[in-house]
Amino acid sequence: MATDVVPVLNENIQTSFKSNVMRDRRIAQISKRIRDGTATFVDAHDYAERLGENLSKALVENLNADTLPDGRLYYNIAKRTVTPALENNYNLTNEVAADIQKLIDTQTGIGLNAVKADFPAERIQGLIDKMTADEITLDDALAWLLEPIVNNSEAFFDDFIDSNAKFRNDVGLKATITRKVAGNCCDWCAQMAGSYDYDKAPPDIYRRHQFCRCTVTYQCGRKSQNVWTKRKWESSPEEISKRKEFGLSQKEQTAVERIESANAIYRDKIISTMEQKDRRKNLRAYEKMSAQERLARLKEYEEKRTMRG
Repeated sequence: MATDVVPVLNENIQTSFKSNVMRDRRIAQISKRIRDGTATFVDAHDYAERLGENLSKALVENLNADTLPDGRLYYNIAKRTVTPALENNYNLTNEVAADIQKLIDTQTGIGLNAVKADFPAERIQGLIDKMTADEITLDDALAWLLEPIVNNSEAFFDDFIDSNAKFRNDVGLKATITRKVAGNCCDWCAQMAGSYDYDKAPPDIYRRHQFCRCTVTYQCGRKSQNVWTKRKWESSPEEISKRKEFGLSQKEQTAVERIESANAIYRDKIISTMEQKDRRKNLRAYEKMSAQERLARLKEYEEKRTMRG
């Protein structure tokens, strides 16, 4: 019976990857910016890019003619080494992006949790199929472990941006997608650069060619006024109405989503209906409530409004 080389390969790949990451100065800078509360989505993109570059080095270093049976990257080996390695990058990218999302939300007064993008299993399967195609040489197979690994790692962050921009846009926080070029970009990337309302963004806004280092981020255009901290966020009547519709369709929401929706709706009610002197007092009381208490207040408010209607 042939020896299963995959466990040893995976251990060596992860050891090399962790060593590469620990020595990466850019990753260290981003980690410090997260701890300092100054990180941005551009940092999250760079983090994903650097993870891809470090993983690519680890894969190429450990999947070669000396370590592979018959000097070939078989499908079974690629599937069981490359896929979990990319899944690890996907998890790390989403964790860092969520941490940075929380920093941004704290600064803008938004109380929503980040949404984790789905793992693009079909896209990664396509990569595995290409590197293990019939008659492909080992050199050609290993070429798929270079830029394509970096490109897919960047795409993990792009997927995070798309998922969270969509979620927040759907609950009434108007999202704007921004694509910025990097270095001497190609004509296509130059034409795609710019800021777009989420609903009007080009279908290819997240598309990447090889060696593309453009960044795609999003912002929530929310600026209203908190009467005692002077913090600003923007909630138009249309956005408030949209959030109410979202919040009241509770059968389609998780418990967390209902609570977060209640937070926004109850605060909007305070801002839009209270007199100035009462608004300050009620907003202070609101800040001291737990999320569950806010949800209960929302239900009470809606029941009274229904009885009056």
